[in-house]
Amino acid sequence: MANRDVQMTLKEAVAEVLNFLTGLDLEYDPDQDRFQSITRTLNRALRAVALEHEWSYYSSTEEVGTLAEGVMDYDLNSSLRPRIINDDAVRLVGDDGHVKLWAYILPRDALHKYGHIRRLSCSFTRSTLTFNRSPFQQEVGLHIMVPVMREPKMFEVPEGNGEIPERVLNQPIDFDYPDLVIARAAYMYAQTDPVMQPRAQTLEATYKDIMYQLIERDDRHTDTPYMNDFFVPIMNGIHGSSAPYQQHGHPHADGRI
Repeated sequence: MANRDVQMTLKEAVAEVLNFLTGLDLEYDPDQDRFQSITRTLNRALRAVALEHEWSYYSSTEEVGTLAEGVMDYDLNSSLRPRIINDDAVRLVGDDGHVKLWAYILPRDALHKYGHIRRLSCSFTRSTLTFNRSPFQQEVGLHIMVPVMREPKMFEVPEGNGEIPERVLNQPIDFDYPDLVIARAAYMYAQTDPVMQPRAQTLEATYKDIMYQLIERDDRHTDTPYMNDFFVPIMNGIHGSSAPYQQHGHPHADGRI
């Protein structure tokens, strides 16, 4: 949820873009095409900002079902995409809401090599979640909570056919620090206006300064994130096998312990 102290509505955001471009306290009539044009630019800026960084503001979790006996593949909502950064893992939650197990995320081309391992792991292929093995009896029924990233919510563009409802003008910017979206929108709008084009380079620099500061703040943490343990097995023969992988012939370059 965005901070109320810095949150801005659509009407305020359009005025801020104009102030970035002109340095003056100006406003466009919401019924005019210029207001609609800047609104569309703000929407493009929201989408562009979401691609610059995996912002924690857009992170969430979604339940995709419960573990079922003999089932290894589960479908995901196509409107969301899995979040696979740092130490993200799929949470397996009981009916009481507490996490019982974590399924760490592996590259999808490596998952088949972990089918014999007791520890539960998973990978993502498009909109499918796949586990390395079928759940044990005591795991059946656990809720599957997947870390996901949502996309930003776009502004509803005002229709220039009369009085604009306050609901439309009071739409909030779907970002926790609106100045970044506004600066990006001002830079993008300046590129389309011959009068404003000389300022485009300065506006781009302003936008990037804000972006780098926010990325540093968004990534800051008070403790070093937990790092998964890895080991490199030593092959003991020409055909290659290494403990604890004695039950099959091919060695692993790495493994989780």
